[in-house]
Amino acid sequence: MKVRVVADAPAGAFITVRLVFKDQRSELVPPPTKGEFSGAVGTLLADRSAATLYVGLGERSKLDAAAVRRALGSAALALRKRSQTYVLLQLEELPQFVSAAVEGVVLGGYRYEAFLPKKTAPLAELVVVQAKADVAGAKKAAARGQSLGEAVNAAREIANTPGNLLYPETLAAAAAALAKKSDLRFRVLDERALKAGKFGGILAVGGGSARGPRLMALEHAGGRKGEAPLVLVGKAITFDTGGISIKPAAGMEEMIFDKCGGMAVLGAMQAIAELGLKRNVVGILAAAENMPSGTAYRPGDIVTMRSGTTVEIVNTDAEGRMVLGDALAWACQEYKAAQLIDLATLTGACGVALGDSAAGLWSNDDSFRSQVEVAALESGERLWPMPIFPEHSEQIRSQVAALKNSGGRLGGACTAAAFLKAFVGETPWAHLDIAYTAHQSKDAHGLAGGATGFGVRTLVRLAANGV
Repeated sequence: MKVRVVADAPAGAFITVRLVFKDQRSELVPPPTKGEFSGAVGTLLADRSAATLYVGLGERSKLDAAAVRRALGSAALALRKRSQTYVLLQLEELPQFVSAAVEGVVLGGYRYEAFLPKKTAPLAELVVVQAKADVAGAKKAAARGQSLGEAVNAAREIANTPGNLLYPETLAAAAAALAKKSDLRFRVLDERALKAGKFGGILAVGGGSARGPRLMALEHAGGRKGEAPLVLVGKAITFDTGGISIKPAAGMEEMIFDKCGGMAVLGAMQAIAELGLKRNVVGILAAAENMPSGTAYRPGDIVTMRSGTTVEIVNTDAEGRMVLGDALAWACQEYKAAQLIDLATLTGACGVALGDSAAGLWSNDDSFRSQVEVAALESGERLWPMPIFPEHSEQIRSQVAALKNSGGRLGGACTAAAFLKAFVGETPWAHLDIAYTAHQSKDAHGLAGGATGFGVRTLVRLAANGV
């Protein structure tokens, strides 16, 4: 999509988008009823005769970037469905929200339609109208918003790809292509290298599939040479059957989204490179396909992890923490991470606790936890801090190994975090359980159904705030 910022609205077949606060509803001609257009965030009212789409912003006192992003996402979703591909956005009164507005249009304009027989036309051009004095700054803000939105959409596109097409090997190829385009150094460890490196967790999870696991890293050298990097780690289970502890059939198709933590890391690395952040950042994706077969790992097995820690397998469907344990240990050993954050669609228990409106946040360092919370708040991605009590660590102690990979149903999200904590040592670390925020079943919140790209914006902001 082409994005332009201008002082004077151009002529042409544009649909004009106007943002409206709740208290401005009466100013429209004719004034709409509340049932017709409430003015709440993301509500829409079309005036086809004037080729105008009014978009609600809610209450003035509560306006923030998240509301603008969501409102413009809702508008873009509607415009694409109506095949209106040239958009004129009147934003003279809100120059501080240009970046969020452009980002919202880019995000809302995305749909996964690779296999549909009839596709909707993507948005072709967005023209943002600003006061003449604000144009120069608005152009830079628009470029930032477009870069970030496109990075989120890149993550969503790969996350939406089905498991018969996207598996560890093809994911590594996609990551390599992204790295080349973004001028990032790329490394990948295949099965042979994983065996040589004693990555027991990843190998165990991937052992049941005919498609072997991969561990990959994308490196952005934006900071001083030798400076310890911020390391982002993502769970990338390309499809999760549960393995021998197989999942119920109902809803299993959604397990293509079990790679969304890794996709958030991938999208974030694209944006970090494109924005040229002056910081060393490494993105690590731990990829495997969790399948049942004669070579799959079993309940009762004992696995030796990359760190040398032994783990009793209680449930093969607790596979995410196994691949992450190896990846986190590698981040500490190989990259000497200054700070470490992982994202994973890790537990159903997190959804039971928080629903689908927030991701859980765990950390071993109060200062780093605060940095992550600030980054999420600034990005409009909601996190909620969660505990790791001593009892949670006790729940995952095994009688036959150092740890077991499941502590049972009670406190399941917290015991999963306690498991991961065992692999980071003293490195400041945070864990985001994004299981119920990573995808949605239908169009909502200014995004099309499917992968949401949750986490990309928080990771980019976290990296940027540390510059």
